[in-house]
Amino acid sequence: MKRLLPNEFEILDAYLQVLPGKDYSPFAPFLSIAININVATKAHRDSMDKSICLVLTLSKAQGGGIALHEPGIVVDMENGDIVIFRSSEITHFNLHYTGLRASIVLHSDKGFDRWVASKNNWQNNIYFIN
Repeated sequence: MKRLLPNEFEILDAYLQVLPGKDYSPFAPFLSIAININVATKAHRDSMDKSICLVLTLSKAQGGGIALHEPGIVVDMENGDIVIFRSSEITHFNLHYTGLRASIVLHSDKGFDRWVASKNNWQNNIYFIN
């Protein structure tokens, strides 16, 4: 991802540089993970997602592609396929399917901007160790 989407990688990686305890995300450059098991979603945008999200499909199913409304495309997702898109700007949902289907969604939350800016107002607290 760093090679293919360097700007997006840099934006997300900046969050990782200020994690408390100098920890590192196992899903770098993303901070969060969601696991969906046998879910068909309604059309939505993830308004709190920062930059991009990554969806990995785990499937023994027929159907279940991801529909991206604004660009007008459906990405047929088979087992092991990955799609990356701007989930806060593109209305998306997955189509109905038969069989077993799961997805792993990696994303970072815009709410972390508060942490970057002020450590959620803990930056000057004498008990906070970064």
